Amino acid sequence: MRIPGRTGVIAGYRVWRLIPGKWVAPSESLYAQTSHRSWSLAGPTVAYCPPRAPAAPTPPPLVGGCDSAPSFGCACGLYARYEPIREGYLLPYVVGSVLVWGRVVHHEERSFFRAEKALPVAFVRPRGGGAMYTREESEDKFFRVAELLGAEVVGGPEELREYTEEEASRW
Repeated sequence: MRIPGRTGVIAGYRVWRLIPGKWVAPSESLYAQTSHRSWSLAGPTVAYCPPRAPAAPTPPPLVGGCDSAPSFGCACGLYARYEPIREGYLLPYVVGSVLVWGRVVHHEERSFFRAEKALPVAFVRPRGGGAMYTREESEDKFFRVAELLGAEVVGGPEELREYTEEEASRW
């Protein structure tokens, strides 16, 4: 996949939640770690700003999101860290890397950024877990998701960094 009209890409690292159940199609199985936002497996994921309640003491109606995600003064966007994630995660959580482009809001003092567009390019092979699903079910879904994305599966954080930097240099 080529990134149209790009001025450059930024490599980032993040954690996703994998929904392994048979009732969820592989194309709808990769979610943000802490929200109910699925990532595209058919191409780049594009950030949007969902409606939200403004900070007020009374129950206000939902208001529209900002005009262009990500933006300053809002929490929208596709989040990623500057450095590979070294903490170990068990399935259904998976660690990986993304290439991002478009609008980017940097939060250097907090070690992360928010981007307009992102494409997962690699995942660290999961090491156990499975939660309420069997390990086989979880691993099967993990490998199907990686295959649908054309993403590499690597052994650890250093391999993840090396692969991601090499992939970013090709764009």
